[in-house]
Amino acid sequence: MIEELYYHDVINPNITAATIGVSKNKWVAIRESEIDGNNYLTIMQENRFNILPIISSDGQAYEYFKSVSLNDYSAATREIITYKDTIALDTGIKELIFKFGSMFRSHFFLTLNGKVSGLVSLSNLNTRSAQVYIFSLVCELERTLSEFIRDNVEEEVLLQNLKEKAKTDNKIRSLVKNYNKLLSEDFENSITENLYFKQFFEIVKEFNLHILLGYSSNEEWEELYSMNKLRNSVAHPSKSLINKDQTIEFLQSKLDQIDDLLFRLRHQKNPDRFSSIT
Repeated sequence: MIEELYYHDVINPNITAATIGVSKNKWVAIRESEIDGNNYLTIMQENRFNILPIISSDGQAYEYFKSVSLNDYSAATREIITYKDTIALDTGIKELIFKFGSMFRSHFFLTLNGKVSGLVSLSNLNTRSAQVYIFSLVCELERTLSEFIRDNVEEEVLLQNLKEKAKTDNKIRSLVKNYNKLLSEDFENSITENLYFKQFFEIVKEFNLHILLGYSSNEEWEELYSMNKLRNSVAHPSKSLINKDQTIEFLQSKLDQIDDLLFRLRHQKNPDRFSSIT
């Protein structure tokens, strides 16, 4: 029935290049007939644009001005829009991030039916929609890791492990205290629901569960710990997702790691063959 469509759980929102980009109806551009000397540089500087589309007499964009160096608006070159400068406007954000990273680009013109329809740049990855998408991936990974740990470690064993650590760790002591409070108030609760993101990785390592996922060494597993940096970025929306300390290459590598780990967690040949740690 049609109403059942409303009850489907959407794990990842459908975010596209157009979702975070700007359409040609809203972008700042310069008409070819209005170019006078270097007046385009003033527009670029005032708006802090490295790319300025040029609108032809037929209303289409075939060329653009590009700053000679990033965020330096003292000089710009006039370029023709070629196929390599474009992507379809319905390109998914995951593929868009991959293209930004692998092709070392800072922008793409968006196309619809072969015509330029908008523009997307690296700075657009700092928008709310992009952060919501990435945070949804992090949340999905956190939930899946939680289930994996519950499937392979008895609750009481994990709780005793955390209680022992709580003797010297105030953060874990607070975690265990909160867990016991929820239990006393008769809330259905698992200790894994109270863990911090990084603790999932530490527990997997401590109980050697990473071996079940095909990670052959502690060092290989510990390389994933830096996902916590990405998680902290999207959990604080006021912070820019892309900056000099967190490049597009870093973002791409972390998303690749998330996809790889989610695949391993979901694609175990026969998870039931692993007996729980008791």
